[in-house]
Amino acid sequence: MNLDLQGQTVVRVCFDYAVRILTSRNWEMIIETEAVLHPPVGEPAAFDPESPGATAAHLVGLARDVITEAGAGDAGDLVVGFASGTRLTVRPDPDYEAWETAGPGGRRVICMPGGELAVWSGG
Repeated sequence: MNLDLQGQTVVRVCFDYAVRILTSRNWEMIIETEAVLHPPVGEPAAFDPESPGATAAHLVGLARDVITEAGAGDAGDLVVGFASGTRLTVRPDPDYEAWETAGPGGRRVICMPGGELAVWSGG
């Protein structure tokens, strides 16, 4: 499923119990379970959103980067590519909502526990 985030610029990366990525068109991507950041050079780094450690600096580095692809697979996995060559992947969690995207007009996609996608098209 194409999440229609292509061409949007990351304007803010926030950390609380999750990693929140906000875009230039008022979309928010929320990562709530373990994810992997694949830099253009070097080894991929898995991180816990509640405590991203050294990966936090790389996540903040996504600010001003442009999203080139954003999609959800049939199993609920999230893949986001950026113009810098960085890729972000989030696999579904058996017990928790792994990620979600929310945009203007109430459009929302949530990866439910186990990988099923809940989709609201907005009003």
